[in-house]
Amino acid sequence: MEIFFQKLGRGKPVLLIHGFCETHEIWAGFAERLAESFEVFVIDLPGFGQSPLPASSFSIVDIAAIIQRWIDQTKISLPFLVGHSLGGYVALSMADQVEEKFSGLCLFHSTPYPDSDERKSNRNRVIEFVTKNGVEPFVDTFVPGLFYNKTHPAIPAVYEIARKTSKETLLAYISAMRDRPSSVEFLRKMQKPVLTLAGEKDSIVGVDTTLEFGRFAIKSAVHILNETGHMGMLEQPEIASRILADFISVSNRPL
Repeated sequence: MEIFFQKLGRGKPVLLIHGFCETHEIWAGFAERLAESFEVFVIDLPGFGQSPLPASSFSIVDIAAIIQRWIDQTKISLPFLVGHSLGGYVALSMADQVEEKFSGLCLFHSTPYPDSDERKSNRNRVIEFVTKNGVEPFVDTFVPGLFYNKTHPAIPAVYEIARKTSKETLLAYISAMRDRPSSVEFLRKMQKPVLTLAGEKDSIVGVDTTLEFGRFAIKSAVHILNETGHMGMLEQPEIASRILADFISVSNRPL
């Protein structure tokens, strides 16, 4: 499967994986900051942006395998994975499948926990709503909840990106996220360094939950971004990119 990507900068490879109803465009500005020190790859997950949707139903594990095949085909050696929300689920699954092929992992507003029963019920309600009403009414309520500041200047651009999501893609990924397995046990035994970046005001992945799983990994660090919701790459781009760059640099120094 063809995966759309862009490459910026030179140095240690870093792969940025976007979240739900997003594309590679969500990393604009953030990727450029990282590219001052690293070779940065931004992709469109299958079905989003310019990457085609798989022909049949799929799981998060399947998407992870597709991205891993693309990494192998592109000959990217030991990239550091950065996954935002849904992208974190994909990154965890990739690392679980072939941990030795990555140098580390950043969970960016994401979690290793599977959906709770309540969360699964909410996903089912979204499926019913989107099936009946389409993508745009869902996006109109979904996007503001991603931000702490409801008048943030990036919100119109995020609306524009999210509205490009096809109904088929949206429904397929909601089902895949609902049914994804737990990554907790893998994270507890992961040998590579893991950074968790979270928003103080994130209503989707709460701070208490983040502080609970953020130290699961053997080599781990947790940073909470103040006055930030679920979109740290847009709400706190300078601070978040600096924390990430410092972590990658330090964690990959030879002992």
